[in-house]
Amino acid sequence: MEADETNTTWNHVFRVYWRVAFVLVPTMLPALYFGGWALRSSTALFGGLLVILYPLRHRFPKLTVLIHLFGAYITALIQLVLPGSAVITVLPSATWRPALAIFATVGIYSLGMYGGWRLVIAALAVAVAVFASDFISNVPILIAIVLGAAAGTAVRSVIVELAISRDQLTKHALTDPLTGLGNRRALEREYSRYFNVAKRESASLFISLWDLDNLKQINDQAGHSHGDAMLIDFANVLRSVLREGDALFRIGGDEFCGLHLGLQDGASLIERVHRVFSSVSVGFSDSTELGLEEALKQADAIMYRHKRRRRDGQDPAGLVC
Repeated sequence: MEADETNTTWNHVFRVYWRVAFVLVPTMLPALYFGGWALRSSTALFGGLLVILYPLRHRFPKLTVLIHLFGAYITALIQLVLPGSAVITVLPSATWRPALAIFATVGIYSLGMYGGWRLVIAALAVAVAVFASDFISNVPILIAIVLGAAAGTAVRSVIVELAISRDQLTKHALTDPLTGLGNRRALEREYSRYFNVAKRESASLFISLWDLDNLKQINDQAGHSHGDAMLIDFANVLRSVLREGDALFRIGGDEFCGLHLGLQDGASLIERVHRVFSSVSVGFSDSTELGLEEALKQADAIMYRHKRRRRDGQDPAGLVC
């Protein structure tokens, strides 16, 4: 199973490719000046694709890299079977052919690393087709290309494993193991994202704080397994009742938190939760203009007012600020 190629590990690998591609740009000038028509054409293709694909790299990170790579790889192969005058006239073929062979080998290595074995098979088929007219003399180059392909796919497998491991570590670091909701660290990360979206779209952002009633008493009298079951039940209630797009977190022993973008009526959410799970106090706070700590502090104060009034038999629907 391969890791998602839009994750942080792969994004870093894709960025490395474009950095290397731009490092090669200065070599284009002597190639255009001294090269024959084939070298000039391949150099123009390399630069043209770079100009076209680079602005699209965030939208299509993998596809842009593979198109650019495949173009460079194929033009390198073709030049290896052309007359020397078509490639470069100021140097003998014994000097530039090894450089082109290395370029093609690095190209298929990169294709294997970025694209996987299916793309490598297609690239090897292209190499065999290009060298078909003079297969025997090009066997050393083909062997180098095969070795490059094998190395590239091997490196890809390592990157995939690293990406999967990173995803799993990130998930464990941001997830409450009991309920499967995000933890406090996840809340801190998501709050910044929700806050920025609210600002950009001129939408409201509410934060909710939910506190289970009598959890300590249940743990003391019935055991922690019953308390854990209560926490899991409430997490499932929040998942089923709150709106799609609301972000949910468990941030303490009996405290849960929600982020609600574009919320209009927090009271109706509280009422729906209380229909299914009544043993919880809640405070909603408009955090559109607040930092996370200030928003939590305000919601916490509202939640404890709600808890006191529920204890006194008042305000069954909860409080919203």
